[in-house]
Amino acid sequence: MTTTTEPQGKSDSLAMSLPVANFLSFFAIAAVEFSVPFVAVDALGANATIVALLGICRFAPQVLLAGPAARLVERFDQRAVMIGSELLRVAAFALAAIGLAFAPGVALGVFCLANISLACGSILTAVSTQVLIPKVFPDAALPKIYSRLGMAESSADAAAPFVTGLGLAAFGMAPTFGSAAALALGACGLLARIPRVRVGPGAASGQENGGPDATDTGEEDRVAPAKKNTLRGGLAVNFRTPALRTVTIWSLSYNFGQCVIEAVLLIALLDTTPLTAATFGVIRSCSVLFAVLGSYVAERLPRSLRTGWGTSLFGCGAVGAYTVIGLGAYVGDTNGLLLVLAGFVIDEFCSGVVMVRVQTFRARAITDLERPMATASYRAANLTAVPAGLAVGGIAGVVMSSATLMLTIGLLMVVPALLIWSRAVRESEPATAV
Repeated sequence: MTTTTEPQGKSDSLAMSLPVANFLSFFAIAAVEFSVPFVAVDALGANATIVALLGICRFAPQVLLAGPAARLVERFDQRAVMIGSELLRVAAFALAAIGLAFAPGVALGVFCLANISLACGSILTAVSTQVLIPKVFPDAALPKIYSRLGMAESSADAAAPFVTGLGLAAFGMAPTFGSAAALALGACGLLARIPRVRVGPGAASGQENGGPDATDTGEEDRVAPAKKNTLRGGLAVNFRTPALRTVTIWSLSYNFGQCVIEAVLLIALLDTTPLTAATFGVIRSCSVLFAVLGSYVAERLPRSLRTGWGTSLFGCGAVGAYTVIGLGAYVGDTNGLLLVLAGFVIDEFCSGVVMVRVQTFRARAITDLERPMATASYRAANLTAVPAGLAVGGIAGVVMSSATLMLTIGLLMVVPALLIWSRAVRESEPATAV
């Protein structure tokens, strides 16, 4: 269990400022992720290959730079890392804002650079956040802060596409992305309140930066085994215990199977159900709102579910929901579409809960000194599963019908659902008061 020397008042202040900064940051990110492909296709005539390239620029750097990002998090204090990552986003938004000022070929290159900058900021933030929270907040407060961060992220993901679409229509691209940059700068102001926490070797030996913000991690974290300071070593940490191993495999399976289905989802639904663009927008937007609800509920569960039992139950529900979605696509018509809606609602709600539970479990199960590289490798592995799933779905969708593929993958998702129901996960955490 991690303790902190930060005054209670500072923890309480950060518990409010971090979620607000998270909302501003993710709102800006979602605005760019929605706008760049749309503008590339609508204004620049980009084809599917260019859209795929933009996606690769958004995610591939997070895999390739996971190790260096973890070392940066270990080397510098978390305030500097998180503000630096936010400034990378500001740069991304600025690039996107001026993209259309160039010829189409150059503009698409600028968009690629914007996505690369966005990706670099994302991997730094992901690692630093998972390092910072267990260092600053007491163990009992972890579910609450992860719940607030989850609510902020899901709310931003739900609101940004709608607001951005209106902004593009009313004001154009440059003002819209300029507003996103302003939001990211606003997040920088909130992140300036983060304590100067260090986690690298030697961080526990004294007061960092000569001030009261230093955090003592204890004798157990004073020496880091050299083999743990690599992505391979970090990945090994994620497989060290039966519970960590099960959660990691479940997460990889979830992301892979979800992306196989995403590759053919629209094709299957358009073929078998009375889906329209408006209906699909309502389905996705409404279901994301249930992710916000899930994150909110996560810290208010009955005490018996604030344990490994809760992780198993809602983890099982999140992946099992794709069985319902696959069945809906296969059944077709209005009843099938209702099953798809139900599946997305179940997935978003359960994933909202289980992400809080998994983050809390990992914060307690992984030591401070191992956490940067363990988090980086965990994220890199999951991000690798995303394009792998899309590729498998795209290829399989050519040789079999999309609806049949969705049903097949949906039924196979029962396997990770049963995996996370294992005894190792159910007994991984005792009940804790909130």
